[in-house]
Amino acid sequence: MAFDETEPLRARIQQLERELASRNQEITRLQQEIARLQRGIKASEVAAEPIGLSEFEDTLRRLVQRVAMILQAEKCVILILDKEEGELVARAPAYGIHDADLAKFRVNMNEGVSGEVFRTGNPAVFHNALSDPRTIKGIIERLNIRNGVIVPLIIEKRDDDNHVLDRVTIGVLSVYNKRYGGEFNDEDVRLLERLARNAASVIANAQMFQELSEEREKLAHTIESLYAGLILIGGNGKVMQMNARARQIFNIKQDPVSKPYTEVIRHEKAIESLKKMLDVAESNSSLAEDNEDERAAEEISVPDPETEEERIFQLHAAQVRGEDNRLIGTAVILNDITDIRNLERMKTEFVAIAAHELRTPMTPIKGFISMLAQDEFDSFSFEERREYYEIIETNVDRLGRLINDLLNVTRIERGIAMQLFWETVNLTELAASVFEVQRGMTNTERHTLVLDSQPEVVTATVGRDQIEQILQNLVSNAIKYSPEGGEVRIIIRDEPETNTVLLGVKDQGTGIPESAQSKLFKPYRRIHNPKTASVKGTGIGLFLVKNLVEAHKGTIWVESQLGKGTTFWFRIPKAPEDNGECEVKK
Repeated sequence: MAFDETEPLRARIQQLERELASRNQEITRLQQEIARLQRGIKASEVAAEPIGLSEFEDTLRRLVQRVAMILQAEKCVILILDKEEGELVARAPAYGIHDADLAKFRVNMNEGVSGEVFRTGNPAVFHNALSDPRTIKGIIERLNIRNGVIVPLIIEKRDDDNHVLDRVTIGVLSVYNKRYGGEFNDEDVRLLERLARNAASVIANAQMFQELSEEREKLAHTIESLYAGLILIGGNGKVMQMNARARQIFNIKQDPVSKPYTEVIRHEKAIESLKKMLDVAESNSSLAEDNEDERAAEEISVPDPETEEERIFQLHAAQVRGEDNRLIGTAVILNDITDIRNLERMKTEFVAIAAHELRTPMTPIKGFISMLAQDEFDSFSFEERREYYEIIETNVDRLGRLINDLLNVTRIERGIAMQLFWETVNLTELAASVFEVQRGMTNTERHTLVLDSQPEVVTATVGRDQIEQILQNLVSNAIKYSPEGGEVRIIIRDEPETNTVLLGVKDQGTGIPESAQSKLFKPYRRIHNPKTASVKGTGIGLFLVKNLVEAHKGTIWVESQLGKGTTFWFRIPKAPEDNGECEVKK
């Protein structure tokens, strides 16, 4: 039987017809998928439940897979313009490209075949990526690209008569590496253009939806991480949003959204303040602007759920309106002003205490001077006069120290650096002299004063007056807060390895609660302890001590246990840094 030469041709034609039918079916399915999603996009503009980002992602994933299948390509990727960077950036999902490579796939809009297609709006095909001068060699080598087709993604805005009003290019659609070693042809270009026209609006909407979702997520994270509490209450009195800080303030464990704020917040004063503020916010805006008293911030006290300490919050309310000026709700901000109010109270107390402390030495000074001035007949003996003069001198010194402390606090708060006069000081002798001064100033017979220095003599180049002031403050506090018979110890340790000196003042007093230790070195702060309520002080001593230590480029910290005493440690360099400005006394 003679061989029929037309038989292979018929078989080939039938195979091509099957492939074409398969392609047409895939195109039809893809067009149906795009049309369905486009209908969903339009519906989501008014629907209560908008299309989710995952649905966009799934559709785009099927899109790139089917485009690659229809064009028999090994890879397919969408590149979208990043306007800020001026680059075409590959967006997920892609087909045939690993996520790590996709993250690095960025092309300048003025470079490569993709840049040319984006700028001109015309498709391009290349058959040999390595030899084509238009390709970016680093990208084609990394992605192992042999050939490809790239078409623009164009959004057309049309009027009611279907006339094109505007054309905007948002990116490019690319396929690479024809399967089975084949080459892309003009039919592939036309086919990809057709698919790109159908898919462009979906891709643009997916990109916009993703950007909006990311912005919304950033905003949500920002609101959630605010230190201030934030509550958004709708016109119906239900909570629309409440950040983590607000939930913490009112100790709310469950999701409060969509619940009436009067049921969510279990605080009578807070609810009363919120009702008042919401009434003002919902009233006529011009009236609210004119009535400053009505718009004044509210203050509430709320117990901290962890420490049970009262925290003071200031509430501010503001209307939230949409672009159409429609009232969305009322935002209430809760600012923690506990520290501000405490500072105001402490400053008031400080003024009263400082006035008392200033008056205390003035009384004996004035009294003894008046007594001596009125002694016309020299009725006092020499020893008595010397005792009176010593009392006057002691109180003048006390007055001078208090005034200097106040001046130093003022300088520190104004940001004026302390001036140190550097000299080489025997710290062991200085500590011993501090004990002697304290013995003369207070009733130290009740305490054991111990000097613990290793080695016996430790020297350092420091500001002598400032180190003495540090030790005087710490030792004075240790004596005041220690019980009778307690030990007060000055510890000095030479640290040759780091060229530093470690000093400490240890007592056997009542100790300091851990919650109060972080506030010790702040101005006007005093620890409220019933056992030491009778101990007087201005609350600026440790603040000055900290700044004097830091003026020496040192650090200070405290170690304490309730009922077991306290040790204040500070470490300073043995000599100042040689910056050419330090003048050292010999």
